[in-house]
Amino acid sequence: MKEEIKLRKLRINDLESIMEFFPEKELLMNIGNDIPVNKITKTFEKKWLEKQIKNYKKKKPSEYQLAIDIDRKFAGVIGFNKIDFKNEQGVIGYWIGRLFRGKGYMTRALKILLKNSDKKFKLKRITANVFTYNPASGKVLEKCGFKIEGERRKIKKLDNKFVNDKVYSRIK
Repeated sequence: MKEEIKLRKLRINDLESIMEFFPEKELLMNIGNDIPVNKITKTFEKKWLEKQIKNYKKKKPSEYQLAIDIDRKFAGVIGFNKIDFKNEQGVIGYWIGRLFRGKGYMTRALKILLKNSDKKFKLKRITANVFTYNPASGKVLEKCGFKIEGERRKIKKLDNKFVNDKVYSRIK
């Protein structure tokens, strides 16, 4: 039987689950978080959660993040990091905990997000940026209809070295 995947609004009580995932260096590197693990605090993440919860009340939020639940267990976050309503475009991002990777969950979650956002936000262009050392994330995007637009070289410095990323887009 296939596991149930649901996207739902984040809640303050997701804080404990989020903090369980963030000591994982690979996860932090994949989302481009160059904040040292010991600097990621409950206070910082609680403020982030509060901001996301406030965004749910806005008609045109600048960002919109959702929890990924797999069989009613918090597994990660997916959503829009930037939404530009004037130009009808958005930038998506996502992360999922190590125990849930490589099982097709993120592809299923992204398909749900895209279907719902087509109705809710009516964006013509959706992009995502994936570090070249994380090809699995690119495969998720390709399975959901995204195409590579190009590669940006030395886009960010992580762990004292510059990394490249690929820009993916989905045009409606």
